[in-house]
Amino acid sequence: MENAAEALKMAGFMLIFILGLSVTMAMLSRATSAADSIIQNEDRQASYQYIEVENPQLGLSRTVTLADIIPTLYRYRAEEYIVYFYDASESPLGLYTDQNGNLVNYLDLDKDIYGDWQSLKAHVDEIVSDLIDNYSNTNFIERLGIVEDTSVDPSGSGDTDIDINKNYKRIITYTVMP
Repeated sequence: MENAAEALKMAGFMLIFILGLSVTMAMLSRATSAADSIIQNEDRQASYQYIEVENPQLGLSRTVTLADIIPTLYRYRAEEYIVYFYDASESPLGLYTDQNGNLVNYLDLDKDIYGDWQSLKAHVDEIVSDLIDNYSNTNFIERLGIVEDTSVDPSGSGDTDIDINKNYKRIITYTVMP
């Protein structure tokens, strides 16, 4: 009788062990799927590697549509790059008229007069609306490059040599395809 009682205790402990092992495996499986979903939903832009091109005219290019360009226009402020537009003959494509009445073909935070995001967003909304009206079925050539940011000279020397302390800005150029 004592052996039977000991056998039942052992069987009970074995069932508790198996139940604990099952719960542990289920929790690890859920933790793995949660970690996978977090990794998959993280900001993909944080891992972008930008290509630095010395000469934008000879640099890497791709064909894009207006649907590819519009998000770039809304992100130019956050990522601090310059966006230029040219027509098929490589002449500046006027996006808007500045305060002096000149046609402007670029978006650049260093030269923009819009202080807060709301006014800048309204400005970009107008440009996007104009582009949609005039170029909705048009392909563009996108070129990526860099340009030295002359608005900042850390040493104050005006030196033009390549310097690790100099600031560079990414530049994106869109040209209407002929």
